[in-house]
Amino acid sequence: MILESISFSGIIVALMCMALLLSKKKKVSSDYYLIAWLLVAATNLIYYLFPSLLPEIIQPFGFALPVLSMGMLYLYVISITFNIEFNVSFLIKHSLFFICYSLLFIGISLFYSQIGFNNSIPFFIEKQQNKMLDLLTFPMAIVPVVYIILCFLALKRYQKMLPEYYSALEKINLNWLKYIIVSLIILFIGVFCMIALGTRADLIPFDKIFQIVAVVQSGYLLCIVFFSLRQSIVFNQQATLDRNTVVIKEEKDDVQDKVYSDILSQRLLQFMETGRPYLDEELSLQKLSLLMDVSTHQLSQTINQGLNTNFYKFVNAYRIEEVKKKLGDPVFEKYSILGIAFESGFNSKSTFNKIFKEETGMTPSEFKKSESIKKES
Repeated sequence: MILESISFSGIIVALMCMALLLSKKKKVSSDYYLIAWLLVAATNLIYYLFPSLLPEIIQPFGFALPVLSMGMLYLYVISITFNIEFNVSFLIKHSLFFICYSLLFIGISLFYSQIGFNNSIPFFIEKQQNKMLDLLTFPMAIVPVVYIILCFLALKRYQKMLPEYYSALEKINLNWLKYIIVSLIILFIGVFCMIALGTRADLIPFDKIFQIVAVVQSGYLLCIVFFSLRQSIVFNQQATLDRNTVVIKEEKDDVQDKVYSDILSQRLLQFMETGRPYLDEELSLQKLSLLMDVSTHQLSQTINQGLNTNFYKFVNAYRIEEVKKKLGDPVFEKYSILGIAFESGFNSKSTFNKIFKEETGMTPSEFKKSESIKKES
């Protein structure tokens, strides 16, 4: 009863989240893909709780739902990272394997040997054909893992590009999603171990296998829903397009000649000193380009090639200098080190401490003590 209750709560949460997303006035692409994934995930949980709802002949569609779920999760991942437009053709494309795989089961059941399902687990009714069954179920282990790897690679690429466009990464690095994706590999390994132990070794009650799986899936669903709803949509499409523009322009004519690059570099350095845009904790490459009235790809190349750094390091170096000045300023004596860091454009204690140590070779506390000693001497 407890297992069923937890799984049922997962279904309720999925449906409520879908209703919440559908009620939004301004939806983004990732909202639609999240709705698609939630719909499949809820359907999968319903199937595990009530497998008898599906007629025997179409049971393969229920059995193959995890593959469809991972396809929809992949679309959500690439939409939240790179803002791919919502497109029904993408949904169809990533549903094809699910459809063909289910139809293969039905075809074998009709023309070769009838396949039955006992508590959502397939078996040949007429005789034992373990090798054939292993061959048929093998894609259920491989395809989701392939999607997991694709999700992980998309997140890695996203995180690699972030420092080119943003000065603060803590709220937008999607580490929570990366950890969930990686842990899904453990989930699938665990599921197949449970199936093996339940069907071959009788160590797990046969009728409890997919109830346990449903509970674990409900946990993942709750985590993804919670973090998705609090996660800001951060990587706007313009930044991605600018990245592509840089590559194209470099191949064509190096974007800008040396003279213009030097002029823009000096202008940028002067603006950072006088305008102090780095005090904005949400400063991005696009914001800075608008303030300076230059294109993002020109500004990006100036920082990357002209100044030999990336946007993240460039901006935070100014923030560190600001902190150092304030630590030595009597006006800020009553401020805590963290308070000064936040006044200087940082929005995370851990990031501030890490960058400060990298830039100065000392922790903020050590630096403050050294400044005090200098004043006393």
